[in-house]
Amino acid sequence: AQIMRGNIPDFQRALVKITVTRTINNTSYTLEYFVTPEYFSLGHDTDHVLMPMTPILAQKLANALGCTLPTPRMVDQIYIASGLKLPPQTIPPDANMDKIPRFYQHNDSVRALRAPRLGTHPRGTLVGGTKKDVVIDKKVYSWIKSSVPKPVVIYGWQYMTGVPIQPTYNGHGETYADYSHGIRLVQRAARINGAEVSLLDIVRDPVMSTMISDTTLIKPFYGSLTGTDESEQEPEPSAPEQYDLLQNFPNPFNPSTDIRFQLPAVEHATLKVFDVIGREVATLVDGELNAGEHSVRFDDPASRLSSGVYFYRLQTPTFSHTQRMVLLR
Repeated sequence: AQIMRGNIPDFQRALVKITVTRTINNTSYTLEYFVTPEYFSLGHDTDHVLMPMTPILAQKLANALGCTLPTPRMVDQIYIASGLKLPPQTIPPDANMDKIPRFYQHNDSVRALRAPRLGTHPRGTLVGGTKKDVVIDKKVYSWIKSSVPKPVVIYGWQYMTGVPIQPTYNGHGETYADYSHGIRLVQRAARINGAEVSLLDIVRDPVMSTMISDTTLIKPFYGSLTGTDESEQEPEPSAPEQYDLLQNFPNPFNPSTDIRFQLPAVEHATLKVFDVIGREVATLVDGELNAGEHSVRFDDPASRLSSGVYFYRLQTPTFSHTQRMVLLR
């Protein structure tokens, strides 16, 4: 309610442009998207507090403001583009991590680092390194832990080297937020080669999603895009009409890569990896799968394999297709 009444610092009203250029299928694409310069705060320019939020609240705000939450890949892109990178200020874990006094303690430690830099990096500068991000990721709706059916997914909080403290993690429920969680809003409206696009459409696209996401995201939001009640959720995308085995990404890779495929119906499927002389080196899938899009990470035994060309094959009772990939040590 406070945010929607305008109780936010003025500097957070001016978004910062992030530019990503990538060649896909021999065509060069330049994506421009726009982010808040720092993690979301309550208050005004000279007296504000970096405010952790649950994903439920963060999504509600994103919906109201025409925004989305970032993907892990976008978190990395934002950090790289940051004009001011600050070292993480961690607090030893205890029972008060998710309490307001701890939120404010951490806010003060960030303020102590930020204040001396205002002369050279004024408010509105893109700042990185001060929080973990609440992100949209496949772990919002897949790879779910049985004890946490509705998770918050967090990622990031980079060291000064750019290495994140927090890998993608979905071990806390959607009602949880601790002092280290930050909300970085990203405007949904973006541009590719000058044409306006929606970031939500990009992350759902099997080809273009590679610009800002590790994998295609079927559901790039928490709850829904109109509310947070499950009954209000957008309908799940219908099952694909045909089989497809997509090119792995990244490719070449070291040490891991993601393989995506789709099935038009429920059936038994296998996904296997072979070396150049046809020896099987890994079975990634062997069982009955639901209709829809699937993603599998190939990282073990990839870590034990030598550099070279490998092939992965998707096979069902009525379909078989093989793709080539390259491992570079």
